[in-house]
Amino acid sequence: MKKIICIGECALYMILDAKGNPLGTMPGGRVLEAAAILARNKFNVIMASEAANDPIGDILAGYLTDSGVDVTSLDRFTEGRTPVNIFVAESAETVPQSITRYEQYPDDCFDIIWPRVDEGDIVLFGGHYALDARMRTRLSSFLSHCSERKAVLVYMPGFLPIQEPRVTRVMPAILENLELANVVIARNIDLKLIFGIDNTDSLYHEHIDFYCRSLVSVDVAAHRISYYTGKEMSSVDIPADICSTLIWNAGAAAGVVSAIAERNLCVDAFEAPDAATREAIIGAAARSANDAASRIAAKWQKI
Repeated sequence: MKKIICIGECALYMILDAKGNPLGTMPGGRVLEAAAILARNKFNVIMASEAANDPIGDILAGYLTDSGVDVTSLDRFTEGRTPVNIFVAESAETVPQSITRYEQYPDDCFDIIWPRVDEGDIVLFGGHYALDARMRTRLSSFLSHCSERKAVLVYMPGFLPIQEPRVTRVMPAILENLELANVVIARNIDLKLIFGIDNTDSLYHEHIDFYCRSLVSVDVAAHRISYYTGKEMSSVDIPADICSTLIWNAGAAAGVVSAIAERNLCVDAFEAPDAATREAIIGAAARSANDAASRIAAKWQKI
């Protein structure tokens, strides 16, 4: 079985209501959650990331291991603390109204042992983790190696002003990631924050198509997930009540990756994918996302 290598941040998410009452906690990071979903579905998943050798790091490493994720490439650093993101929301299922972040990374970090990369492997990466100057040189080199080995690169763009107040500082890294990627999967609200354009069709043709031919767009406002490639576009409707949640987007990413793995798609397949391929990918994304959201909703009901 082909490997799925996931590269993203490990963090703990704490969710509070507007009065500060705790609604619950969950392992955080869309890439981390996507890795856990894929591993629970019996894919061969490796998490390449870092977590401090502290209780929070133990929770996250344990969560990945219990889900079936290989954590041999998870660096457990000793001088620092695992990130915690505190979200304020009306409920555990709704869009956060604010985010407060606590982190303490050492200056020299990301000292992991990169996994072996073979042709046809899938590499899922993204978020601010793929932009951070602290690790950018090593990560960029590894992604280039993955591209040379003909692995399929799936990029989830992300930009949080709380971590970097000016997008212009990280734009070169974003563009490099887009150029390396075979598939981009992103919410329209993330892309608007980066490029300042609300219309996904215009955004794809003006900013994505030149670098990467395949964009899977989650349009929260229109309740639709779409696959853009060249002049072609396929779409499927998604539930209005849950499509904006964090776990839904992680589930969508896992669905895209699972469809690529199950159909044994290679890098050339994403230059001009046919309608059947596009529909299979976005269909799998919607199903996986809905399943993930349902699982989390059931968890909150038990608290």
